[in-house]
Amino acid sequence: MSSNSEAVLNQLRGEALNIRRNLWRALRAAGSGHVGGSSSAADLLAGLYFHYLKLRPEQPDWPDRDRFVLSKGHANAALSAVLAQAGFFPGSLLDDFYGYETLMGMHPDIKLAGVEMSTGGLGHGLSVGVGMALGARMQGRGFRTVVMLGDGELQEGSNWEAAMAAAHLGLSNLTAIVDYNKIQQSNHVHEVLALEPLADKWRAFGWSVRELDGHDMDEIVTALDALPFSQDGPSLILAHTVKGKGVSFAEDTHLWHQNVIDEETYQKALSELGEPQ
Repeated sequence: MSSNSEAVLNQLRGEALNIRRNLWRALRAAGSGHVGGSSSAADLLAGLYFHYLKLRPEQPDWPDRDRFVLSKGHANAALSAVLAQAGFFPGSLLDDFYGYETLMGMHPDIKLAGVEMSTGGLGHGLSVGVGMALGARMQGRGFRTVVMLGDGELQEGSNWEAAMAAAHLGLSNLTAIVDYNKIQQSNHVHEVLALEPLADKWRAFGWSVRELDGHDMDEIVTALDALPFSQDGPSLILAHTVKGKGVSFAEDTHLWHQNVIDEETYQKALSELGEPQ
């Protein structure tokens, strides 16, 4: 039986709903964008930013803050939404998403408060995360590093070099989360380049692995509270998710990896998502 209180879980579910509403808001302002992979990550981001990560939004460069790297940078609408909700910058900035001379781009910009790494070119975030975790050890600091990866991104070989290095170095202060929605830009992942058996691959590289439903807040919080899964090496959360989660016409299709968002589509999405909490 779960020890997580229903009040805490409901608060986190509300934050996840607001992330989804706000990412649609940002992408409506842009006129198009990466809805699918942003929506699949919303529950995981809510659990991280409002339950697990130690951060000071009023002091974004606090040396002992936990580090979060969104390696799947095309989900920046979700990251921007959660950073705004956490208080790193005003939510009104979302209304200028992808605007001229704004820091709100389709991919994260390190010049924006709360962003630890400019990402977009896939396959690089985990390597940088290894460096952050190793740096914490060398500096004698207690901060933790979390890297979120896409599943299609795992077709990049640099991820596996980083995975091997993290295990070799025994980086128990490093966690990777795979947003396993099983769809990439052009098709289902298994049709492009199959990843299975994915959990066993990570274990073979020396990581401690937990699989969970990436939309079940109870499972998410339970896994985060159990970190690190081993004191001897890095941890991997394999989160099974649904691309476009929350809006029926965007769910489970590569057509909403990226798409145009007009006012009618936006209003339909908000209607399905429900009222903000």
